Amino acid sequence: MKTYRFLLWALALAVLIGCSSDIQIEEEWHYYGAELTKNDIMTVSKAVEQIDELIDQAIVVQGVIKEVCQSRGCWMVVEENGKSIRVRFADYGYFVPWESAGKEVRMQGTLNIHTVSEEQARHWAEEADDPEVKPEDIHGEQEVIMMMADGVAIKGGTPISPEQQAVIDGEVDTDHEHDHTH
Repeated sequence: MKTYRFLLWALALAVLIGCSSDIQIEEEWHYYGAELTKNDIMTVSKAVEQIDELIDQAIVVQGVIKEVCQSRGCWMVVEENGKSIRVRFADYGYFVPWESAGKEVRMQGTLNIHTVSEEQARHWAEEADDPEVKPEDIHGEQEVIMMMADGVAIKGGTPISPEQQAVIDGEVDTDHEHDHTH
């Protein structure tokens, strides 16, 4: 009888372990800003390729966060297949967590092509955690595809940390001035 119970217990445990390996835990999307209302989702590379047709149209674009502003979290660079879009947040109404780089993201807003000054491009490079191009290597005006996002969803995202919120609220001085014109 003991052997029978042991075998049933072992079999039940094996079934549970076997079944649990098939269970996929879906990471949740954390939302910042307005709710995403568009159902059609476009990749970053497709949006970059079709930029001329998409200017000023409300769209949802998906990619991976490459960089986040390390001053307040007020911009990010999103890429996919070697193409990238610089994303700003409408009216500085929300920010994203500093530690969001590497996470999948969807953002809803409008695209445009902007020419930015050398000074502005260097400023962005200074705010990045690990910029692709060092500030001193930036020369002349830069053409950048930008999205003004009303809302962002980050897969596996987190709330803004208390430390970041203190910086956003101006309770903590940052190492450099932050220009909100970008």
